[in-house]
Amino acid sequence: MPTISELEKEYIAKHPKSKQLYERALNCYASGVSHDARFARPFPIYAVKAVRTRKWDVDGNEYIDYVMGHGALLFGYGDERVEAAFQNQIPKAIHMGTSTELEVEWVELIQKLVPCARGGLVRATSCGTEAILTGIRLSRIYTGRNKIVLHAGCYHGKGDTTIYANRGPPFGTFNVRGIPKGVIDDVIIVPYNNLAAVERAFATGEVACIVLQGDALYTKEYIEGLRVLTRQYGVVFFLDEVVSGFRYASGGAQEYYAVTPDLAALGKIVGGGAPIGAVCGKRDIMEFYAFKDEYWNSFIRIAEGGTWNAQPISIVGGVAMMKIVHEKRDTLYPHLYKIGNRLTGSFNDQAEELGVAALASGLPFENPTTFSIHLFNRPIPPEKMYLWQTGPATFEDYATRAGFAAGGQASYANYLALMNNEINPFPRGSFLTCTKYTEEDLQKTETAFSTTLRVLKENKLVGLVK
Repeated sequence: MPTISELEKEYIAKHPKSKQLYERALNCYASGVSHDARFARPFPIYAVKAVRTRKWDVDGNEYIDYVMGHGALLFGYGDERVEAAFQNQIPKAIHMGTSTELEVEWVELIQKLVPCARGGLVRATSCGTEAILTGIRLSRIYTGRNKIVLHAGCYHGKGDTTIYANRGPPFGTFNVRGIPKGVIDDVIIVPYNNLAAVERAFATGEVACIVLQGDALYTKEYIEGLRVLTRQYGVVFFLDEVVSGFRYASGGAQEYYAVTPDLAALGKIVGGGAPIGAVCGKRDIMEFYAFKDEYWNSFIRIAEGGTWNAQPISIVGGVAMMKIVHEKRDTLYPHLYKIGNRLTGSFNDQAEELGVAALASGLPFENPTTFSIHLFNRPIPPEKMYLWQTGPATFEDYATRAGFAAGGQASYANYLALMNNEINPFPRGSFLTCTKYTEEDLQKTETAFSTTLRVLKENKLVGLVK
């Protein structure tokens, strides 16, 4: 098996044009990239085309892709039904700046599919981050309170309020420069699956909402418990479904867990791959957008615009995708779960056979539609495996979990080996799946896992299981 140095040389040799583009990009972007998740050593690839499950870069390399437009493309790249909707709309108008019938059809589909939108209202935004920040403000107006509760390690977009809890452990200390103290003082960070910690926060009487990342390691019992506590303390239950929406199930994580929140944020799939977002939920919360009398309009309602709210070119992709979701829901999701379970199961079986301390685990845990490869410096004791199955329940748990991580060289070798074997995940080892993978795609991915695990073992980059 090759060393890291040999893997790196092979990668560089395969990507001379990407290397040149990265050198140009360094003059334009900090570290040469426009999104943190696209940063890769020694440089990222530069793509030119993507069709179904395949992606091609500027050097002509072909990959089986597991980025899928950051999760926006449930049916793979260039699905003919979604693409036809885009092509049909382009000659009419990409953007008109007026209301359209399309936006009514789009929102009616959201109301049909998303449980918390049924009987409620929807507000279009241009992206998921905007939807999250809008939902938080609505919650504050509705409750008359300022504080919000976030879960440690969850990502809810790049707003000051929500990014504060994302990095750690310890949480509330990393990636916080430039966030005003007043913003920080209004955020309470809690661990996963710890109802006692949540109730202590709610008991202060100062919490407007709790925000949950739909694609995170919550147990069903915890989510059900939160629904009880939020009603008891008058706190808005706000579910971030930017990733999990239409991915966990046709109605998102709230359908999958059978717990309906007060508000939900949508993005990605709801635009069919085009930029869009939405916040939806209870009518009495969402009506703070409504125009009423002069006093209400001046002093109570939220007054805001959004040039790209519900623009036609995004709406048509979302309409096409949601129609397919609605029509194919009974077969689509079992197929998607089967793909995730096969890939994670194959990786874990091969790791066990080789005696390598590594784990592929996904979200939702029992039916993964996304998954990550975790590389460990030593075997995980059975009593600690819950940290990757249901998530940490205390802040000490987060530190314990972090202590098992293999070094950065292991992650780097994993990425290089996969890319050299024509598998394109996120550089940190995350995979987002779609419904279009063929048997050939899956077998090739499993073969790449085998190569990667052997590289990690023979270069002594991970712990070994005796």
